[in-house]
Amino acid sequence: MAIQWTADLSVGVDEIDAQHRELYAMIAALHDAMRMNQLDRVAVVIHFLERYAVEHFATEERMMDAKGYPGLQEHRSHHEAFVADFLRHKELVATKGFRPSVVMALSEWLGSWLREHVRKVDGEMGHFLRSLDRA
Repeated sequence: MAIQWTADLSVGVDEIDAQHRELYAMIAALHDAMRMNQLDRVAVVIHFLERYAVEHFATEERMMDAKGYPGLQEHRSHHEAFVADFLRHKELVATKGFRPSVVMALSEWLGSWLREHVRKVDGEMGHFLRSLDRA
């Protein structure tokens, strides 16, 4: 089942929310590709995730650093874990190809990571950043 962006996923920081919406849209495209048996489109998602990990995580970490977010190091460790896990999935795709089981594993991992990270870890960061803006 495809995951979708909903308003309750907002962290309240426009730039970060826009990037999260883009990620959710890309994962929806991955689900569509699986459903329509167009597994070759997975390469587009992998390329996006490489760019996303660099650009989006840098954006968040820059904001947290600039605002003195006390959870920066822990948050950064979540980003580093994502990159390590992503590289394992990328290697699996490279060695096994765009087989349905490989694509499903990638999709399930992405969905699980997003549910955990965006709602909890990014939510805490967003709360902190918004509290500074209100002060």
